Amino acid sequence: MKSAKLNFPWLSVIVGILTAAYLYTAASRETMDFYRLPAEFFDSPYRFLALLILAAAIFFDSYRFHRRRQAFDRQVQQYRQRIDELLQSKNKLQHKARKYSDHADKLKLFISERLLEHIEYDEKFLHFRNLAAEVRHNGVICYDKVTASLRQALDDAGAGDAERYREALDSMAYLWVLLDLSTTDNIAMYIANKLYECEEQYYQQQLSDDAQGPPCPPTFDARDAVLKALRGFVERPPPVEEGTPWRFDDARFHVELDGGGELLGERNHLVLLTENLINNALFYADRKRARNPHARVAIRLDDDHGRVRLAIYNRGPEIPAEERSKIFQLGHSTKRARDGKGEHSGKGLGLYFVNEIAKGYEGEVRVDNIRNREDTYVLRVELAGGEKLTEIIHVVLDDNGLPRCRPPQREDTTPGMEYRFGEPVAGIEITSQTSRQTWSVQAPGADVTYLDPHQPEHPRWSLQLTPLKTRQKLVFKPLDIGGVRFTVSLPSARSRLDPEYHDMDDDALDDDGRLDRQFEDVSQYTR
Repeated sequence: MKSAKLNFPWLSVIVGILTAAYLYTAASRETMDFYRLPAEFFDSPYRFLALLILAAAIFFDSYRFHRRRQAFDRQVQQYRQRIDELLQSKNKLQHKARKYSDHADKLKLFISERLLEHIEYDEKFLHFRNLAAEVRHNGVICYDKVTASLRQALDDAGAGDAERYREALDSMAYLWVLLDLSTTDNIAMYIANKLYECEEQYYQQQLSDDAQGPPCPPTFDARDAVLKALRGFVERPPPVEEGTPWRFDDARFHVELDGGGELLGERNHLVLLTENLINNALFYADRKRARNPHARVAIRLDDDHGRVRLAIYNRGPEIPAEERSKIFQLGHSTKRARDGKGEHSGKGLGLYFVNEIAKGYEGEVRVDNIRNREDTYVLRVELAGGEKLTEIIHVVLDDNGLPRCRPPQREDTTPGMEYRFGEPVAGIEITSQTSRQTWSVQAPGADVTYLDPHQPEHPRWSLQLTPLKTRQKLVFKPLDIGGVRFTVSLPSARSRLDPEYHDMDDDALDDDGRLDRQFEDVSQYTR
């Protein structure tokens, strides 16, 4: 910004002095004679001209001073505005500084709380590991004595007691595996080393002509491991037939075990993984039972192109994408206390063990949110008299994402649709417009409830047929299936025999990003 200048009126002063000297000379005859000046230059017209020149000089300096003063005033005003802006900016900066200071204090408090939580969990885990190590160290002799006694009792037992002693031996072996994992610095690396040892034995077994094989088989049946985990939650499960799929349904579980294949390593590792996922699922199933009485823990085991795939669906809350990596961290728990105070009721160990075991198997754990969806159903009812009725049912989602029925040509919604008939129902057919799947039943029984057969893991609707005194009532209800499905995918023992399993393709070697991703799980252990 240019500075404004106030100049001294030199022109007026000089012209004034000259005019005064001229007038003084004109008034003094002796001066004119002394300097021999012509008298005609001091006549009245010239005196008037001198005064006019003086007035013009004074006017010019006054005008210039006025202009300079206006410029100075404008500059002063600009400086004042600049000062006001600086003061306002200073106030804003001070306000931001106080605000950011408060945020920094809150962030420090948040970080300190999280650090304290992690330190607390680390201390608990270290304490648990040290305790387990002490138990393992001092309990070796006791463990040997107990297992030796159980084996002797198993050899001497009759047919009725043999199963009981065998289960006791399995429980002791499971306890020993838990102690091994709890005292390990790196669970994933520990399991991976066990797998490599079993892999070598498995290769030798496949190449050997000896049908007997090693005394301790390096593989186990994935279905047997899942069944062992289920025995702690299911009363009187149906018998297992070799080579046939295993199905089980009750009020809490829907289980479909379609083989799955053999896995290398220790069976109890998969048992621990399955038990933790089932415990997590049962926690949420009990909490949301009132909202959907037909919601069950769904367990499916099958083979996925040479990989063993175990999927367990639970009724837990939706897990955002940014939270999916955190749920597997040690000490992080998604379980909340039932009193609604927001306190954690979990220890943050279950999913941590699940992820570590999966990494040890060079597998993965995928988390998928299961959401409700809108649909339109066509319900056809055939009565005993031959009359056929067709109803259109629109299923929409409310503000909470829960399914509700909207009758045709209406804006309000209801929890379900109810129909009453004056004669018995001879047949029912229902078609989903989204999936184009149709289900039908002939001669339905009285007082029976049908669930969506196309999605037995989490049925989306229920049909309840109830007999009344003079008529029958049919109620259609959309079911809330919101939940989370954990899918564990592990390479089978047979797939690890494939030479390409351990090889990396040429394209991956050319792509640094893909090459780095091959070692993501290992890099965290080498830092």
